[in-house]
Amino acid sequence: MSAPIIKHETPSRPDDDADHPIPSLAVIDVMAVKKSGGADLTIIVASPLGGDSRSQTRLLDKIQGYLGYIGSEEFRLEAGTPTPGNTTIVVKLHPGSAPEIHDLLARSQDWVLASDASLAVQVLTPAELGAGT
Repeated sequence: MSAPIIKHETPSRPDDDADHPIPSLAVIDVMAVKKSGGADLTIIVASPLGGDSRSQTRLLDKIQGYLGYIGSEEFRLEAGTPTPGNTTIVVKLHPGSAPEIHDLLARSQDWVLASDASLAVQVLTPAELGAGT
């Protein structure tokens, strides 16, 4: 049996930017709760993310929002106690994203670990980007 897909309505916020590769900072893009406890929380960046300071700040702010949720009582009620072994923030990046973004994510590993989660970076495949379908 597959897990249910739940789409929550989210009110617009002043920091939303529909034209940016990270359009909303206040939304968990995808979350899969594990039966054994913990969860995988995924940030999806489906268009190339530049190395400019605004893009880097938006990515860090998005990760901070995920960490805030992971540290919340709401998360514990839904997924149990987070640890780096059972809770992962997965950043799925467009293959055209700037090298500075990959460097920033590598430097963010310890920060995420200190917040009871691990950080994984994956490049979106052509199929995930909708190519060839």
